[in-house]
Parts: sequence; C-alpha cells; structure tokens
Amino acid sequence: MNRLKNCKVYLGPVIGSILIEEVEGCVFVLASHQIRIHLAKRCDFYLRVRSRPIIEDSNVVRFAPYCLDYGGIEMDLEKAGLSEETGNWGNVDDFKWLRAVQSPNWCVLPENEKVGKVRVEDFESGIEGS
Repeated sequence: MNRLKNCKVYLGPVIGSILIEEVEGCVFVLASHQIRIHLAKRCDFYLRVRSRPIIEDSNVVRFAPYCLDYGGIEMDLEKAGLSEETGNWGNVDDFKWLRAVQSPNWCVLPENEKVGKVRVEDFESGIEGS
C-alpha cells in the first residue's frame, strides 16, 4: 500500500508480508507475518504480527493490538498462522533509531484514544467504530 492520505484500512489476516509506504494521517488495522512501514506520518497501526514491525523514515506513528472482528476471524487467523497473539505489535524496530533508548518516532497508542473493536458488521449497517 502506498501514497494514502487520511484513509482507514481494515484487513483480515494476510499470510505473507505487508509493505506500507508514503502514508499520512491514516488508520491501519492489519494482521500479517511481517509488516514494514516506510515514510509514515501521523498514523495509527492496530496490528497482529508474528515478527517485530519495522518502521523507517517515519514519525508520530502509534501502535496498538489488532482490533478487527467478524464472524470466522479466529479461523482465518489460524489459517494464516496468526492465531497466537505474540504482543509484537508493541515491539517496533525503528531502522533510523539504532540507540538503546526508546525511539521518539513511535509510541504505544494511549488507551483512551484507541478505536475499540472494529466490527465488519457495523460497516454493513453504516455504523463505524461502535
């Protein structure tokens, strides 16, 4: 995915990897084995990921656990090899910040700013983020 601005992207489990480039002001809800993020600004990422998410040349990006919900999601997560929540959504590697202290380019999304469960059924009825 690249060159998105002020978008919301909700994906069910992906067996491979996801590459995101040149995004700004977006919300991503993603489940994948690997997620690489380049040139992101002011974006929120709700992830379930087997490996540590990687950011590069990004700033003001925030991370939280995957929050998509729909009938059959547990089976889809299992088929994709993502049924176990590893907690890696919060273990972000910033390739432009190779110091031992926390990168200033990303943080964990504050609890009071999270969107909550995103239910696919709510899109069908026109209600988002309930």
